[in-house]
Amino acid sequence: MGICVLYYGHASWNYTDSVDVGDQTQYTLTDLETGTTYLLLPLLPTTRLKRSEAIFPTKSTIQSAASPNASLESPTQNSFESGIGLIRQGWVCQAGAVEIQIDGGARARLPTAPRGATRSKFAATPDNGFGYTFNWNRLPGVSAAQAVQITLAWDPSPSPNVGGYVLYHGHASRNYTDSVDVGDQTQYTLTDLETGTTYYFAIVAYDTTQTIRSDFSNEVHYPASAASSNASLESPTQGSFESGIGLIRGWVCQAGVVEIQIDGGARAQAAYGTTRDDTVDTCGDADNGFGYTFNWNRLGDGSHNLRAFADGVEFANVNFTVTTLGVEYLQGVSGEFILSNFPATGNDIAVRWSEPHQNFVIVNGQANSH
Repeated sequence: MGICVLYYGHASWNYTDSVDVGDQTQYTLTDLETGTTYLLLPLLPTTRLKRSEAIFPTKSTIQSAASPNASLESPTQNSFESGIGLIRQGWVCQAGAVEIQIDGGARARLPTAPRGATRSKFAATPDNGFGYTFNWNRLPGVSAAQAVQITLAWDPSPSPNVGGYVLYHGHASRNYTDSVDVGDQTQYTLTDLETGTTYYFAIVAYDTTQTIRSDFSNEVHYPASAASSNASLESPTQGSFESGIGLIRGWVCQAGVVEIQIDGGARAQAAYGTTRDDTVDTCGDADNGFGYTFNWNRLGDGSHNLRAFADGVEFANVNFTVTTLGVEYLQGVSGEFILSNFPATGNDIAVRWSEPHQNFVIVNGQANSH
């Protein structure tokens, strides 16, 4: 027989590794990556006898986006992504676990949830949807999203010798970690606040000698929809504008079921249990994220209401506005446009229509000097 060399790699007929197995007809490869497809070929160099290629796992056990029993609908091959999005609109007819891996990093397990849009030709039941909320700005080479700025205004103090005001703010009610002396003005804009974080604000007045100070004013917080310290609806927010296909998302520390109700209709169960490391301090663990993919175009133009429930208890109630392009799902169109002086003066970005998102995505966010 002669000496046999076993070649293997991740692509058909493109082998990146090999091992000389001598004259044996059986060999065990170790340290192969779980869940990865390998193509294998034994070759006899002396006779140049090339045997047929083998694949592991066998094709009957492989499920991928190319399979008629599973689909990843967003992102798509070579698509552009920006902001906070959902690795979504996907479905798997039957699986014990669905996982996502980005740039070779750790895999994240996804919860599954009912998906009313599952194609009946592929699945007999609708509980095949999956989704994973992800901030694309976290990936290397992507600039962070622009910080939030909030303008606060208050009534002037009735005291005749008021000298000015101090604006306090923090992440917990009546526990302020930052302050700014705003002088004698009664309106101030805070910048560089973190997106998606709740802030609490209060005012203290002081006299012209800066020796006497008032008690704290009444407290306000932002976002206004942060109804519970143990749950948060992050999108949509009160007074927000929605369009295209989006993600109703947030987090709940502890719940058996998270449900969404729109315009008083039937409640829909959201996928619950995705990893949210930013909730560990509040909840004590990380598997608190929830998300529900929704085509806002289905609601039609105008004002709408959304309520969120954890185990039947309401924790959010917001009103928002939907704007459509006149159809539920716009197809066969394209367009790319420049937004000048955004996100700051002297910067231009390019946005492109994305059919899977039914919205525009950023395709070039580089700053250009005018």
